[in-house]
Amino acid sequence: MKKKILFLVPSLYFGGGAGKVVSSLTMKISNEFDISIMTLFHFDKIYPFKGKYYSLKENLHFGRIFLRLFKMYRIINHISPNIMISFINHTSFWTIIIKYLFNIKIPLIIAVDNNPTRQSKKKFYYKYLIRFLYPLKKVNGIVSVSKEIKKILISDFKISRNKIKTIYNGMDIERIKKLSEEKMDDYKDVFNNPNIIKFITIGRLSREKGHFYLIESFSHVLKKIPNSKLFLIGEGPLKKDLETLIKIKRLEDHVILLGFVKNQYKYIAKANIFVFSSLHEGLPYVLIEALICGLPIISTNCKTGPKEILSNGKFGLLVNIADSKDLAEKMIYLAKNKTVMKEYSKRTSQRIKLFEYEKFINNWNTVIKSLLNKEKKE
Repeated sequence: MKKKILFLVPSLYFGGGAGKVVSSLTMKISNEFDISIMTLFHFDKIYPFKGKYYSLKENLHFGRIFLRLFKMYRIINHISPNIMISFINHTSFWTIIIKYLFNIKIPLIIAVDNNPTRQSKKKFYYKYLIRFLYPLKKVNGIVSVSKEIKKILISDFKISRNKIKTIYNGMDIERIKKLSEEKMDDYKDVFNNPNIIKFITIGRLSREKGHFYLIESFSHVLKKIPNSKLFLIGEGPLKKDLETLIKIKRLEDHVILLGFVKNQYKYIAKANIFVFSSLHEGLPYVLIEALICGLPIISTNCKTGPKEILSNGKFGLLVNIADSKDLAEKMIYLAKNKTVMKEYSKRTSQRIKLFEYEKFINNWNTVIKSLLNKEKKE
């Protein structure tokens, strides 16, 4: 009989990093395990998955704490999994509390995909919850998405080194390369014109992604490189504010908000330079996707993620966080130096091996089976 795994995640919403990882894992390990997924929220547009799907279907402003506890416990009790894997701190806090309240013996792995120190600044109580809950025996293992996050968990939150393993998010490299070869439907004249320098970025239109700094930087770039354009892929709450800034800067003909696109890879592959202006990250998927598409990269050197992916600048240029001047200078430098651009493009094939899909799946399989075998012996 197959061992049962329950994945707990806020949602499988199409566009969320944790949902994407859960989707990938269920699609690849469903032959070995009996898979179930529990989400707090449900959206119509979700990543594909294999297994049984349970959702609390909560309102995003849900406040009835005890009802959530009992609903989660009821589903866990019904499934009776051999192991639980929780993604995103918010979901993990609840899962640990439920394990204690109902004396649940099921082993639990927590996946940490964001800088916990940064999250603690936004929600101050996160610092105390992570410091108190994660070292507990009810948490049997922790998977960090980057080595920097592992270091932070050890140094800032006093979690045992032996409890944490780093697993980089894996990418379906061949699939991405195939999608990147699709023909353009729009802006064909721009993307097919070798005389136009195309900068591109991808990310939710929200404050932490630093788009205001990027647009400010591009306004300076345009003075030095008038034959350039900036494409932004993504939706988000700051869309109207960014549109206003573009009008104020008189960049309507040069900065294009593409919104959500079904196949972002064909845009990345046909651009010249990928620019990433995020203020903080865990391990950003989009930088790995840009590497797979062979694009030279300029990225902010935020605390976790970019410098690890780009090996401290070997595979892309790093710039200061929220520094429009530094970003503009690097954009101008790279755009004017075709030899440097080609060199970074050539190096991408070396780096993407670190994020191969099979390596990601195998590492997760090892962690899961190791914990199951440990519990069996005990």
